Amino acid sequence: MKNDCVDPRFKYVTRGSAEYVEWLGQQENPQGKGWAAGAGYGEKILTILKNICGTAGGASGTADIWYRVRKTWADAKSQIGAFKVLENAKNCADENPGYRVFDVNGVNIYTPDTAAFSPYLVRVSITDLNIRKGPGTNYAKIGKYTGIGTFTIVEEADGQGASRWGRQKSGAGWISLDYCTKV
Repeated sequence: MKNDCVDPRFKYVTRGSAEYVEWLGQQENPQGKGWAAGAGYGEKILTILKNICGTAGGASGTADIWYRVRKTWADAKSQIGAFKVLENAKNCADENPGYRVFDVNGVNIYTPDTAAFSPYLVRVSITDLNIRKGPGTNYAKIGKYTGIGTFTIVEEADGQGASRWGRQKSGAGWISLDYCTKV
């Protein structure tokens, strides 16, 4: 900061944790950090800004949808583009091997055939395997465990604290594959 801090709450926000306005809400932030605990905080700010600027795009007031092209959702630094038109995002991913298209919630919505991933089943044999918001121990726990059972993994990623992480098909989050056996 160049000037004096005028808001004493500034110390509670981790600098650089919200690369995009949409990530200001802790629930939407892949690191579980951000300014507000409420869901959709960043989108609400964008909607207010669009209304002020007169660019709300109709009466619905819905925010624009951006499709991000990255290697993995967790690897924000690998992002090579953000597109409003899904077809443009797909073309970008097609032209860059190893890249995929993700929606605003981090869901992989397009994988080029060259980087196709086949979902698979894993068996968890411990009762207390943490589920995390992202692939790594640097992401917050969601507060639940997998329990013993069989789960479908729909994406893999590297991350802190494990040799490999897997995203559960259920949408619950990411688990360390070090504690899983492929079925």
